[in-house]
Amino acid sequence: MVGVPNQAEGTETLYVEIPPSLKYLVDEDDRTNKQVVISALERELGVNTADSVAVIDRKIRRKEERLEQELEQAREHRDRVARLKDDLDEIRELREDKVDEEGSYEDALDTLLDEMEAGDFPQVWATHPRVDDVRGEHGRSNEEVLYDLKHRAADQERDLLNTNFMQQMHAETQRRAGNEQPIAEAVTGDGGDA
Repeated sequence: MVGVPNQAEGTETLYVEIPPSLKYLVDEDDRTNKQVVISALERELGVNTADSVAVIDRKIRRKEERLEQELEQAREHRDRVARLKDDLDEIRELREDKVDEEGSYEDALDTLLDEMEAGDFPQVWATHPRVDDVRGEHGRSNEEVLYDLKHRAADQERDLLNTNFMQQMHAETQRRAGNEQPIAEAVTGDGGDA
């Protein structure tokens, strides 16, 4: 499309190439080519009042479409935020459960250590029924329970020996060999791990 100014009339001459299908429609119209082009431009650009409404209607449709897109994006964003909040709440709840579980696990270890000091269970080992009870209640392995039990006894400087955490036969062998020592020394490395 090329426009050439025509200063005499304050207009511009427009040269365009149009596809054959449009040329056919223009030729069939009763108006002149100039009238058809001016009318089409006025309608497209909204120069006439009736055409201005059409232009405004197109603007309204575009704005409505844009608004709908923005609203959809906002809904998707809200959904993502809600999912993220739910995930965060779930993770926080899991953390609280773990903290509660850890507290009750430590309480269970302390109870067993109290029982050992009282002489109710002078000796426990990985497969001992009381260790197995703690394992079942807290979802830990027997070896982990025994390991934690020894270290908790050492940290609290309980009045227990390394042989209190062995089966009777093994404990007797350690006593005869002179390897019996307070659990705190055995665990901290002063006398080797119990």
